[in-house]
Amino acid sequence: MPVACVALIVSACGYNDDTTEIVTPAPPGADASVRGTITYRERIALTPDAVVTVQLRDTSLADAASVLIAEQIISSPGQVPIDFDLRYVSDEIDDRNVYSVSVVITEGDGRMAFTNDSAYDVITRGNPRRVDMTLVMVEPPPELAPDGWSPTDPDRVEAPVHATDVGMIWEGSTGSQSSGYLRVVFVTSSEDGCYHIGREEAVRSGSRFEVAVTAWVPAPVPWAQDCSERDLELDAMVHLGDGFISGEMFEVVLNGERTFTFTAP
Repeated sequence: MPVACVALIVSACGYNDDTTEIVTPAPPGADASVRGTITYRERIALTPDAVVTVQLRDTSLADAASVLIAEQIISSPGQVPIDFDLRYVSDEIDDRNVYSVSVVITEGDGRMAFTNDSAYDVITRGNPRRVDMTLVMVEPPPELAPDGWSPTDPDRVEAPVHATDVGMIWEGSTGSQSSGYLRVVFVTSSEDGCYHIGREEAVRSGSRFEVAVTAWVPAPVPWAQDCSERDLELDAMVHLGDGFISGEMFEVVLNGERTFTFTAP
């Protein structure tokens, strides 16, 4: 067990990287803690010079600066998930107030690499004393963006879904005018952040339908989250319209690639 873990009795002992160091000791009189894990979705490794700063702040007042209650700084954190154990003095906590944990990961070149963009409220008002935090990327390593990088670069792009099956569903009695729906079965990754619903629309031109079923997925950049494993099956129901007459034949082109025909019942 590393000496730092023995001296400070913190959860860094659970890290895989034995070089992990806790720079800031617990404040005098600390008798409680907020614990949790830190991770992010991008495929970027932290360097040995990375520093993780975890802070507990009183965020009760929206129109005033938050008050720092406690801080833990972890150097050489290894790779995510990273454990933290943020100790604080319970007498400094007011049950009427709101307290939040924030995290910043800074790399050795001074670059802010990751931070949280969602509030993680803790301790009071029924909030937990353990949080599993997912950070967002602030800036990638320069070697992964040789042509430059901007915070306005898109983090998601629209892409056609990976369809595995298509079929028609009809509403209305056989022989009368019907409503038609195209059911598109597709597969995607079950990893959080890999799939956000996109367009589900149909454009008719005579007896032909151009159907688009898309998703918003991580942009194809070197640091993007790996969404290649497609282990989740979903479906989309695209309304093709009303007033189909029995015996009418139509052609459907899905995402500009897959073509099939159907006959109204």
